[in-house]
Amino acid sequence: MNTKHPGNNSYKFQKGGCAMKNTSRKLLVFPVILMFLFSCKKQTSPDEGKDDQTAETGQQEVEIYKVDVGNSIFTGPQNAPVTIINFSDFQCPFSKKSIDHIDKLMKTYDGKIRYVFKHFPLPFHKMAKPASLAAIAAEKQGKFWEYYNILYSNMKEISDENLILWAEKTGLDKEKFLSDRNSNDAANTLKLDTSTGSRFGVRGTPTIFINGRRIVGANNNIIDSVVREEIAKGEKLRAKGVKNIYAELTKNGLVKYTPPKRKPRNIPKDIYKIEFPDTAPILGNENADITIVVFNDYECHFCSRLHSTLEEIRNEYGDTVRVVYINLPLRFHKKAVSAALAVFAAERQGKFQEMNDLLFKKQNEWKKADNFKEWVEKEAGNIGLNLQKFNTDITDPGLIKLIETDKKFANKLGVRGTPASFINGRYLSGALPLDSFKEVIVEELQRVETVKNDALKGDKLYLELIKNGKPGLTGAAQDEKKNQNGNEIVEIKLTGKEPSLGPGNAPVTIIEFSDFQCPFCKKGASIVEKLVEEYKGKVNLIFKHTPLDFNKNAKKAALFTIAVKNIYGDKKFFEMEKILFNNQNDWKISPEKHFEEYALTLELDWNKIQKEMENPETQNILEKDVATAAEHGVKGVPVFFINGKRVTGVKNSAYFKAIIDTFLKEKEAVR
Repeated sequence: MNTKHPGNNSYKFQKGGCAMKNTSRKLLVFPVILMFLFSCKKQTSPDEGKDDQTAETGQQEVEIYKVDVGNSIFTGPQNAPVTIINFSDFQCPFSKKSIDHIDKLMKTYDGKIRYVFKHFPLPFHKMAKPASLAAIAAEKQGKFWEYYNILYSNMKEISDENLILWAEKTGLDKEKFLSDRNSNDAANTLKLDTSTGSRFGVRGTPTIFINGRRIVGANNNIIDSVVREEIAKGEKLRAKGVKNIYAELTKNGLVKYTPPKRKPRNIPKDIYKIEFPDTAPILGNENADITIVVFNDYECHFCSRLHSTLEEIRNEYGDTVRVVYINLPLRFHKKAVSAALAVFAAERQGKFQEMNDLLFKKQNEWKKADNFKEWVEKEAGNIGLNLQKFNTDITDPGLIKLIETDKKFANKLGVRGTPASFINGRYLSGALPLDSFKEVIVEELQRVETVKNDALKGDKLYLELIKNGKPGLTGAAQDEKKNQNGNEIVEIKLTGKEPSLGPGNAPVTIIEFSDFQCPFCKKGASIVEKLVEEYKGKVNLIFKHTPLDFNKNAKKAALFTIAVKNIYGDKKFFEMEKILFNNQNDWKISPEKHFEEYALTLELDWNKIQKEMENPETQNILEKDVATAAEHGVKGVPVFFINGKRVTGVKNSAYFKAIIDTFLKEKEAVR
């Protein structure tokens, strides 16, 4: 039976499967590019992103996976030298890029590739799942590839109405199509594909397996290299008369993906004298050997992640651990103070833990609520609070004073971002994995044994452990002085999600903290971007968002450009950056209207961008940038760090060039 493969080439297709054994083998392959550069991706935590980087960058061993073809649709010879299994999403532009390239490979290596399609619609692509179910229905009438072509050629126009219209255009029986796409059979087919993908580590699309070799993202150069290698292997087996080449090549493959275990960070052993306020809420045994002081913001996504880690710690270590909570609501979290007040009010009725747990576990819900007061009042009743007392307490000016006390305490210590934790005085920055906390706890329990006696327990033990500690991370004034010191070299931690212009391995990196409504930022951006071009290959520019409070639409612009970057990559980000800077006076009045216009100018999908702007991960990227700016004393913009050397404000091109040339000479001297 013949049908059209993508690109309108006629290929024979059929269904098939093979049985395999449960052992594993490994071989060296080319490095696989980072998922977030060339793929649509599920929402993941920063730690998961780091796992991906560890697993898929650098020259290292990559496993062969035994992915069962099963009953999935395929095109090409069943016993081709190469089997490509593509987990894909009909609304993902990177999936479109991959299927276009696979089509070219099918032409180039005619008869040598079997292409298997598996559905993996991502949850934030609202029409991807309906599109997959529609394609499965089209398959039941022998028209899968025709329908597949239409979907990928018109991904911006996918709607329920068009799914039906395209079915009719393809010549499908409408009633059967509607029945089949809503059938349990179609749902089960889709469920099998997605569960198979999840088992083999598919987190985003496209994820491609070439004779079992896993490639994440539409990296065509890597795909080309692997296909060439695998054709050579497959041809040798075919020459020997092997009847099922794919089964032979993957017979010892792994039956599931296991993420590489991330090594815990090496936590410094410096002790800080964290004498917390006696008004701070405490969970756990008052005589615990381990005291964890946590600086916390209830609206912070990473604090929510840390909350889950702390729950695990308290469950595992029991009375050995107590957790002290310090409120540090960050300025860009508009509901954080209200949330902190709710917790203090609940504490007055002995319900601190219940409200603390509630706010973290339902963080996304109350962040979206139009009226936090109404939301929290309803939830307060659900956890058994006296509502009259709660409503009185939450407006008590005394609670605001408690929050101000906490903020002053944090500022004195030099803590400017959340979460920040101190385990018996040892500092852990951010929402580190459980293993990092456990590593420090084990070390601190050993230290406790060297000083503990019957008279030393609880607060007395804690004070003994920290008595010789440093007064703070730096101290606010000292930190500000360091950051303003022109000779100070500062290390800026990057998330890997920042837009960049220039090669990642360039000898000079400029990190730019900027605000799209700031006229000085416009001028500064123009200067440094010209320098990237002038020093081609030698300078990499990294952009970090720092929308200032008094620029009321700067945050919207930041979210807009983050969404553009997430969907369309660095090139489109910097194109949009230029548009925003060049039209500052226009969009600052009615941003959404102009953002849509600018998106259309660059031929971008405005609806998709709007959805991405609402994605919690987009907000998290912005929050992380703002927190990094605060950590390094960036209070005004623009601020640039050239290989860690701070430049505050707009300077002329010659000023920047002098610094760049100095670093380039230093690099050359090292060679």
